[in-house]
Amino acid sequence: MGDGVLMKKGLVMCIMFVFIVLGTMQNVQAANFKDMNQHTPLYIEASYLADRGIISGYPDGTFKPNALISKKHIAVMLVNALDLPTTALENPNYQDIPQTHPYYKEIAAAYSAGLFPKAEYFKPDAGISRAFMARLMAKAFDLEVLEGTEGVMEFSDVPRGSEFYSDIMKVTSNNIAKGYDNGTFKPDLLLTRAQFSAFLTRTLTLNTMNIMPDPNYVYYYTDGTSTYRYDYDQVEENGLAYWFITNETMHESIPRLGFRQDMNFYGEGYDDWYHYDRIIPFPFVVTQIHRDSDIGPVSYGDSWIIDTDMVRTVHGVEYRDVLAIKSYLPWENRTVYEYYAKDIGLIQATDSKGNEEYGLMYREVREGY
Repeated sequence: MGDGVLMKKGLVMCIMFVFIVLGTMQNVQAANFKDMNQHTPLYIEASYLADRGIISGYPDGTFKPNALISKKHIAVMLVNALDLPTTALENPNYQDIPQTHPYYKEIAAAYSAGLFPKAEYFKPDAGISRAFMARLMAKAFDLEVLEGTEGVMEFSDVPRGSEFYSDIMKVTSNNIAKGYDNGTFKPDLLLTRAQFSAFLTRTLTLNTMNIMPDPNYVYYYTDGTSTYRYDYDQVEENGLAYWFITNETMHESIPRLGFRQDMNFYGEGYDDWYHYDRIIPFPFVVTQIHRDSDIGPVSYGDSWIIDTDMVRTVHGVEYRDVLAIKSYLPWENRTVYEYYAKDIGLIQATDSKGNEEYGLMYREVREGY
């Protein structure tokens, strides 16, 4: 999609539902690498793995994101990510991987899991291509082509019938990998540490849950001062399902807000504007979803999905399968967060310290249901 999260400064004070982005990751400290920061491409994915002990940096405090990744290190990452057993292993009998090899255990574990094929040599220091990455991810996580996307994504350098065609379709339809602007996938391109980390993180965090608000309920939110009521309008226009919003404290109506979710994205937009105020690429994966430099009518900031299966308690209710988004707003020089719960929608917005700015107090079954 590339649209990311579109924010308009003029409505931030009007209502925080669309514009405050939250989801502070608790009990997880972001990895600090000397050669990466949150604005470095693929930082969020590399940090996700490092925080969970799946990959590590170097003794000098660097990550070396642009260094090519080797097969032996990929074996280690797969063992850590999948928690593969490392005892009672089948010997792969690679001529260059004796049982005394420092990475024998991890390579044998990945081989025993069916991730590496039989061969005379393993070539532990060799790199891997984008195509082989697709095969690894498809095998390791039993990926399938996302329903409704069959034949939609085609690349000029990956013809149907080619060896890796099916695997590449599986990772691209699930928002794990993308092609290039010229319509190619570049299947033979070798991967860097940052690139493989990104593909592994996105596969680990893949989530196809629904985050649309449930029209069978009336929602009540608070910004700490006023109470906002959301009622389904029972109207769908321009692909959006619209909801009435009322500030019950001030007895004021706010323009209707529309929602949609399909095989490409989740979106929100007010009915008096002509574009989406929020777009989240679907399926949901941990990755950057918008850059401040992306095309748009105003400066929108940087946004990242930072988790896809969090547990969070809001106003006494515990929610699972929570999508968490982090955004940096340059015009305010602050970071904000947002949480969306499965089959419910937005449940809370906070500042960078976790203070609530907008939150779901409760829901009531809509009259007649």
